[in-house]
Amino acid sequence: EWTGSHFIKSSLKDLGLRVQLNHLSMKCSKPEPSHSQFVVLHTNGIHKVSIDFCGCRPISKLRQLLRRGLFPSSQDNPRTCATFTLLKQLQMLSLTSKCATYDYYRMLERLTDNRGAETPKSKYRPLLRMILQWRHLKMLKRAGRGHDPTGVNGTKEGELALACPSCPHPGINLPDGWRVVSDEEKFLYYVLLCIDANFRLKNQLVSNYSVDPGLGNGMSYTIERGRFEEYVKSRADDKDEEGCGLQAVDQANTKYSKGLRYTGVTAVSCGRSEMVTPCSVGNLVKGEKYAFSDYSMASTLRFYFAALFLVVSYDIVCRWFINFASRVKDHWPESLKPSPQTRFLPVIPKLHYKSHKKTKNHEQFSFNLCPGVGLSDGEGPERIWSAHNPLGNSTKTMGPGSRHDVLDDHFGFWNYEKYIGMGKQIEAHDGFTASLKPEDVARWSKMCEDWEKDVFPKSAENPYHVQGTEITQEKARIELDEQEKQEKANGRNFLHEITPSLFLIKGLELEDSQTIQAIYMPGLLQHLQNQERVEPGSTADSEKSEDMHLWLPSSLSKADRKIICIAGLSESEEKLRTAQCHDTLSGVCDTLRLKSRMVDFKNKNVRGQRDGLRSREVINRIHNRARKFAAQYRAARVAKLSLTGPGPWENSLRVLLDSDIRSPQDPERLKPRKRRKGTWEDSEKPPSMDVEEEEDNGEGINLFAERRTKRQGTGKTRLTISWIWTVITYDEESDDQKVADIMRAEWSESRARVRRASEEVRLLREEMRRTLAYLDWKAGWWISRQTLKSVEDVVLMEGLKAYCFDQSAHQLALKELFQGIWRRPLDVLIAEDDSDGKSDDSGGSDVDDSGGSDVDDSGGSDVDDKIDVDMDSDDSEDTDSDDEQDNEEPGQKSEPYPEYHDDVEMYNVEDDFASSDY
Repeated sequence: EWTGSHFIKSSLKDLGLRVQLNHLSMKCSKPEPSHSQFVVLHTNGIHKVSIDFCGCRPISKLRQLLRRGLFPSSQDNPRTCATFTLLKQLQMLSLTSKCATYDYYRMLERLTDNRGAETPKSKYRPLLRMILQWRHLKMLKRAGRGHDPTGVNGTKEGELALACPSCPHPGINLPDGWRVVSDEEKFLYYVLLCIDANFRLKNQLVSNYSVDPGLGNGMSYTIERGRFEEYVKSRADDKDEEGCGLQAVDQANTKYSKGLRYTGVTAVSCGRSEMVTPCSVGNLVKGEKYAFSDYSMASTLRFYFAALFLVVSYDIVCRWFINFASRVKDHWPESLKPSPQTRFLPVIPKLHYKSHKKTKNHEQFSFNLCPGVGLSDGEGPERIWSAHNPLGNSTKTMGPGSRHDVLDDHFGFWNYEKYIGMGKQIEAHDGFTASLKPEDVARWSKMCEDWEKDVFPKSAENPYHVQGTEITQEKARIELDEQEKQEKANGRNFLHEITPSLFLIKGLELEDSQTIQAIYMPGLLQHLQNQERVEPGSTADSEKSEDMHLWLPSSLSKADRKIICIAGLSESEEKLRTAQCHDTLSGVCDTLRLKSRMVDFKNKNVRGQRDGLRSREVINRIHNRARKFAAQYRAARVAKLSLTGPGPWENSLRVLLDSDIRSPQDPERLKPRKRRKGTWEDSEKPPSMDVEEEEDNGEGINLFAERRTKRQGTGKTRLTISWIWTVITYDEESDDQKVADIMRAEWSESRARVRRASEEVRLLREEMRRTLAYLDWKAGWWISRQTLKSVEDVVLMEGLKAYCFDQSAHQLALKELFQGIWRRPLDVLIAEDDSDGKSDDSGGSDVDDSGGSDVDDSGGSDVDDKIDVDMDSDDSEDTDSDDEQDNEEPGQKSEPYPEYHDDVEMYNVEDDFASSDY
C-alpha cells in the first residue's frame, strides 16, 4: 500500500478481499462470516484472511474448508488453517531432512515479518495439531481405510504399516507346495528378522498420555502401549544373563534415565530388505532388558505366523537366546506365542561377531557359517538407526502420543523408500578340495552337514573349531616344573634351591619390574647419580633401570651360552619366550576387542562433554595396555630369535608393526603422502620428513578408526585382515592330527563361503519373483476395494474409485520398472548356469559331489522358470491370477499393507471427500 512517501505491507483482508467457500462464483445467498481473526498458514508466510462459509447448503464448515484445500486446526469454529501445500511440504521436509516443526514455523514467521516489528501471534501449537492429524490421515488413506466400511475404528493393529514385498506371504507370493519342498530348497522361504535397540530416540518427561494419547496407537509400527507396558512391568525383576562382552546387557540397568520417560526404542526389521516390521517398535525404560526385546519379537511374529523357519539376528543373541524357549513357554502371552512348528536359528551380526567373547561352539552364531542366509550381514538395524538418529532432537521433547505418531510416519517413509527402490538393491574352493584326500573331504562334509542340521544349542562336533595348540606362560611353567622333577628323580642334583626354570621366570618378572620402576620412580636415576657424587665409592650405575642387562641366556651369543650357561637353560628360556610371545599377542587381540566394544558403545550412546571425556579416559587406558603388550611381544620375539635363530616359526610369530595392531574390521592405514620438496610451509612441515623411517616402537599405535576422505575411500573393498588374527601356532611337536584339524576347519569355512554365495544368488531370484507376485497381488487388492464401501454421494464414489485405480496403476508401474532392471542380470545368470551345466558334463562332478557346490544344482531351475513366466506375462493376466490366489486363502492370519504413495494431488475434489470423511 502506498502511503505517499513509500510502500508498506498490507494484507488482502485490509484491502477488502473476502473468500467465499463452496461457490465457484464466489457469491452465496446466505454467507456466514468466519472468525474476525481467521489466519491461514501458507508456504510464503502467515496471512490474515476474511472467509465466508456457505449457509445455503447443509455442508459442514470442515468439509467446505477441505474442499478449498484448507486444513483447519479445530472443527467447530475454526480460527486457523493451513494449506494442503504447506502441510505436504512440511511433512516431506521433515521426512527427508528430519527438520523440526518448530524450525519450520520460525521460517514462516521470518517470511511474514523479518524485522520483528509486526510478528503475528504464535500459531505454533495449532500447526503441531494440524501436522499430526495430517500425518495420521495420510497413513489411513494410503492403507485404504477410506474404502473400508468400518473406517478408522475398524483398523487392526499393524494395518497401516507397509509390509515387505520380498518376504514370504502365504497365499500372495508363495507357490503351491512351498511347505513340502526338499531340504535343499527350504532356505528360500526362511524369514530373517533383526532386533536392535537405539538409545538416541529418547523421550523426556514432557506431558503425559492423558493429555497426548496419540492418534494411531498400535496401528502401524509402534506397539500398542497398554499390553506392552503391562508385560514389561511383570518381568521387571528378571535377571538377564551376562558375559557376551557387549555393553548392551551391561547397560540394562543403567542410571542414565533421570528426567526421561523412555531411554530409547527397540525394533525388529527384515534382514533382507531392511524394512521395519509392523508392531515391532517398543519403548525402552532404563536400558535394553530382555523383556523389551521379547515382546517386540513376539508382536512381530504375529505377521509371520506361517513361517516355518525364522533366522533371528541380534547383537547379544548368544545370551538372549539361552533361555528363549522357556521365556516363550512361561512368560509370553498366549496370543503372541509362535507356532510350535516354527524353528528359530540365532545369529550375531557380522560386524558385532568379532567383538564377542568366544565361548564353546560360538561358531553356531556366525552368519558366514549359517546355512540359508546367503550374504546377509544382519547389520540392517544400524543403517536404519543412522537415518533416524537426527530425529531424536525433535522427538525428545514431544508428548508421548505425538512421538509415537511421528516415529510411525518416519518409519513408514523409510519403508516406502525401500519399497520403491527394491529394484536397485538387488572362487578357489574347488581347487582346495581337489588337493585333499577324498576320504577326508567325505568325512568333513558329513561333519558340516550334521552341524548344520543340529538345532540350537548345537551338540554335534564342530567342524570349524580348531583345538588351540599354543603354549601359554603358565603351561610352559608347569611343563618345565614337571621336567625338572623328572630329572631330579633320575638323580640330577641342582646347584641351588632355586631351579633353572624358576631362575628364568624370576628374570622375566624382573624385566617387567624394570619398566614399572621407571614409571613409578622417575626420579630414581637422578637420586642415584646424586648419591654417587656425595658418597665416594658408591657403585650406583648411571644406566636407566629398564636398560640394565639381566644377562639371561638370550642376551648372550650362541658361543658364549655354551661356556657360561648350564645345560638346558637356553632351551628352557626359549620355551618361556615362545609362551610369552603367544600370551602377549593374545593380550593385543583382547585389547583390540575391548577397544571395538568401547568405541562402538561411545559412538552409539555417549553424548555430552563430561561423559565423552570419561569414555575417552577409559579408551586411553586401553591404548596404554596395547603399547605394553606390543613392547613385551617385541622383546620376547627378539629374545626367541637370539635363542632359536631364523626358522619356520617366523611365519607365525612375525615382526609386529604398529600398522598390524588393528581390529579385523579396520583396513590398513594409509601411508603418509609424500610431497615434492619445497611444497611444505615451514610451520606445517612434519619433523620426520627429512629423516629415514624409524622402526615401530609402539608410540604410533592408534586404536581409533582412521578418518578418510571420499577420494581415499573406505578401504573395505580390498580389506585384508591383520596377521595377528590369523596366526596358526607353530609347534614343533604338532602331529598330523593337529594339522588335519587346521585343514578341516579351513576347508569347512571355504565350503561355507561357497554355499553362502550360491544361496545369495538363489535368494535374490526368489525374492525377485516374490516381489513381482506381491506387486501384482497389491494391484488387484486395490481394485477389489473400489466397491467395498457403498456411498450415496456420486462424486465421493468417483473419488474412491479413482484413487483405487491410481494406486493399482502405481503397483503395476513398479512391477514393470523392476522387470526392466532385473531382466538383464537374470538373463546373464541363466546363461552362466547353462554354461556351467555344460562344463559339469565334461568332468567337473567329482569336486561338486564333495560338498562345495551341490547347492547350485538342487532345484534352481524351477525358480528361474517362475521368474521367466512372470517377466513375460502381461499385467491383466497377473491381476486375474492374483485375484484367484487371494480368494483361495481369505482367512490368512497376516495381511500386507499399502504403500507410501503421494502422487494424487490433494486439491482434487473427490480426493478431498475421501480424506475428509474422517
